[in-house]
Amino acid sequence: MTRTFHVLANEHAGSTERDQVAVAVARLAERGPTTLTWTASPDEFDREIAELGDDQQLVVAGGDGSIHLALGCLDRRGDTERPVGIIPLGTGNDFARNHRLPLAPDEAAEVVLHGRPTPVDVIELRSGERRELIANNLHVGLGVRSAHRAKPMKKLLARLAYPVATAIEGGAGTCRPHRITVDGELVWDEPLLAALFLLGGSMGGGIHVIDTDTRSLDVVAIGDVTGRERFGLVRAALRSELADHPAARHWSAASVVVVEAGGGVEVDADGELVEHGPRIELRHVRAGWTVLTPA
Repeated sequence: MTRTFHVLANEHAGSTERDQVAVAVARLAERGPTTLTWTASPDEFDREIAELGDDQQLVVAGGDGSIHLALGCLDRRGDTERPVGIIPLGTGNDFARNHRLPLAPDEAAEVVLHGRPTPVDVIELRSGERRELIANNLHVGLGVRSAHRAKPMKKLLARLAYPVATAIEGGAGTCRPHRITVDGELVWDEPLLAALFLLGGSMGGGIHVIDTDTRSLDVVAIGDVTGRERFGLVRAALRSELADHPAARHWSAASVVVVEAGGGVEVDADGELVEHGPRIELRHVRAGWTVLTPA
């Protein structure tokens, strides 16, 4: 039976990204009927997924935020076993890097055509009654402030926006008391500069944080350090040596609880900034959804 392809892309994409989408769509159209829908909001994205037929191959053309959105839509509909094709378009593309998906649009289209459905792990986040799935990584503290600052820089600096923002925020960022429990054991009860919760080694647009095979949830926490040490941390991150810095501590976990004293926990989840209550619970979920990866 001829496969049909339904590509979802962000209506707000720039001209370069639109050109990349056109390349991928043209390659898919050579092999079967292909439709392209530009969505302007999460609700439109969700409706498009809801109306997919069983014979349609879902293809997400976008960055980590679009991948996060697709995962959430599929999860709410109980359809996480549906294989998803991905055409990476974002400035960071950390999910693609962590799962060895090609960044070139024509090569990514080849994976959609010839790749294999692969169960992929996720992070389940719970905060009170709220629940969401995270495809790649989660930041607390400095990573969130850097993401806020990086947003207006992306058009000019592309994937360098996050490292530059981190360098700026790193020198002046404040620390707040946090408690972190890893697999039931309290491992952190002091001011926290930053905490990273990772399903892959890449974050922030290709900064390599840690060597991992993604079979565990990796936690990296950094406490209050002097101004000189903060710039050293930023330099270590840019050199992909952050986890080896003396100020960083690392654990591998199945579950994590993070509590911020005196306020809510704002997180950067797959590039999406979300405010939660004072306590969040994270759980490593194996085979949380299905993605087409290189055969």
